[in-house]
Amino acid sequence: MEIYEIPLISTNHKVNVALGKTTYTLQFIYRLNRWYLDILSTSGEYLIAAIPMVVGDNLLAQHQHVINGALYVSNKNPDESHGFDDLGKNIKLYWGE
Repeated sequence: MEIYEIPLISTNHKVNVALGKTTYTLQFIYRLNRWYLDILSTSGEYLIAAIPMVVGDNLLAQHQHVINGALYVSNKNPDESHGFDDLGKNIKLYWGE
């Protein structure tokens, strides 16, 4: 399985990304001292909302009926804390089919 890093920036933002053969809009929002991920169709329809970006688990494990594949988070912060400026620097997101 090939693993791809999804480029991120340290701000609330949206990015269109091909996950497998389909392009989705990923929306990153910082709230309650943590980063969250929403996955939308490119037309703006919410498919999966408010996934906490936690280390260690496939973020899509419970959503295989929506998107096949895996999204994993890594966090270089020793305590796995989430700061607003950490996304894309210390907090990374990876995709694999």
